[in-house]
Amino acid sequence: MKKTSVALTFIVITGFLSITSEAAVESTQANADQVFVNGGVYTMHQTMPWAEAVAVQDGIVVAVGGNSEISEYIGDATMITDLEGKMLLPAFHDAHAHPIWSGIDQLKCPVFGSPSIEAIQEKVQQCLNSNLTMSTGWVAGAGYNLALFPAGNAHKSLLDAVSREIPIYLDGEDGHSGWANSKALELAGITADTPNPELGIIEKDPVTGEPTGTLREPAAMGFVKQIMPADDKEIYDDGLLFAQQLAHSFGITSIIAASVGDKHLAAYKRLAEKGGLNLRMITSLEYGHTGFTQGSEGFEEVFTNRQRYQHPRINVDSIKIFIDGVFEGQTAALLEPYLDSGSMGELNLKPAELNEAVTRFDQQGIQVHMHAIGDRAVRAGLDAFATALSVNGPTDNRHHISHLQLISPADIPRFAELAVIANFQSVWAFPEPYITEINLPEVGPERVNRMYPIGSIHKSGGMIVGGSDWAVSTMNPLVAIETAVRREDPDNLIQGVLNEDERMDLDEMLRAYTINAAYLMHQENTTGSVEVGKAADLIVLEQNLFRIPVDAIGDVRVLRTMFDGVTVHEIN
Repeated sequence: MKKTSVALTFIVITGFLSITSEAAVESTQANADQVFVNGGVYTMHQTMPWAEAVAVQDGIVVAVGGNSEISEYIGDATMITDLEGKMLLPAFHDAHAHPIWSGIDQLKCPVFGSPSIEAIQEKVQQCLNSNLTMSTGWVAGAGYNLALFPAGNAHKSLLDAVSREIPIYLDGEDGHSGWANSKALELAGITADTPNPELGIIEKDPVTGEPTGTLREPAAMGFVKQIMPADDKEIYDDGLLFAQQLAHSFGITSIIAASVGDKHLAAYKRLAEKGGLNLRMITSLEYGHTGFTQGSEGFEEVFTNRQRYQHPRINVDSIKIFIDGVFEGQTAALLEPYLDSGSMGELNLKPAELNEAVTRFDQQGIQVHMHAIGDRAVRAGLDAFATALSVNGPTDNRHHISHLQLISPADIPRFAELAVIANFQSVWAFPEPYITEINLPEVGPERVNRMYPIGSIHKSGGMIVGGSDWAVSTMNPLVAIETAVRREDPDNLIQGVLNEDERMDLDEMLRAYTINAAYLMHQENTTGSVEVGKAADLIVLEQNLFRIPVDAIGDVRVLRTMFDGVTVHEIN
């Protein structure tokens, strides 16, 4: 990819659709700041899906078309980028991530990606001597793989082997389980006699009754977290900066923060006011009794005064509801029981309470963002949206449900019928260990084979968007896109396919991360496609995704990311 500020000879790249003269719309200014030529411009605009060149002026796309047409926008000061056939796209949108929460995790004692228990122990041992541990007296970390442990139940003795004197606590990579050593349990007052809190589980040895060290859901995890040293605002700021840099490296310029509290909102506003927030953010304030980021006791005050955090780059008119938990702790709510326990999981809100809340927020013009893993939770969410529709009539709030691991076939067409957007984390849609080692014994092969029905919802007319749930999984959209297209391990280490009938087309998955997600975020008139008048939120990929093997998509690098026409990431 070459840049120059002088005129160059245009080389027509074969293989593109012909571009008519109408494609390049005249700008109100004679010259563009920058133009991109000789590229495979995938516009995400159905009337002209491919182009060769783009012109940008003052952060806005002013022309899209063929090389010869865009040459009219070149002046002496125009920066010209010869794409040399590389692919240019609208920047990606991550419709479900935890930027600050996960950014902070990366700055403490991250064990994400550790392939074994021994590797986790080694990392925790290193963290014992860190400045953060020295100053706080705790090892606090996140990211352990629950599939390394029987039924996802990590034992305290494995952390005790690192230290019995220093309290150690790690969040699981799913965010719904925690792992504590004996010292942390002692300081938290958790014993064999401690009952399970409402909406939480303290795992206990079936013989001795002693706590094993695994805590399920925030209600139980909170016993330890509430006695740990609180994070200061500086680490919130640093976590956000870490997340922003990572997002830009993957071509992401718009994010829905999937669960926030007042401290997160304040951090976004601080960075925005400094001029450093180079992301378009939707912030979903947590509602309900779960307490991941915002306690129920403080919700109304923060919600009522949320406009104090509003900014041109921060939309605060969204709330997040956790309908259920996850399969790993059998807290996902099911229509049929778990095979090994007979439990059906639990809804975090009673249906009547959920219906009332969703109807209220829908009437107030608030977008409702739901977490639903089990099929009973998905049905409860859809029922709540149906109730709101019957009371309020149609609105333009564009509600959505995330994760959608298991859905009753009867509920699949309801997404289109109710105009509820399906927000998938498709990087999970292959036979990975959580599915084969944890889910399969819990629910059996028939239900496992129905997990993540992305293709079915798409075929029924539902809108699909994509999110990472970072740091539960990689933030890289291209890995998630490849997984949705293949339904196989993107690393090619695990054999097998998770229901090939649910495979998606590449074009549809690119839409899920661009124009569809832009629509979800109420910014389809600003981002999501390469069109005249839209923001120059653009990315350049090193290869054309339509000209490489499908199993190579996740390896393609983002060479350049632009936000409002300004380069925020670049690989030379």
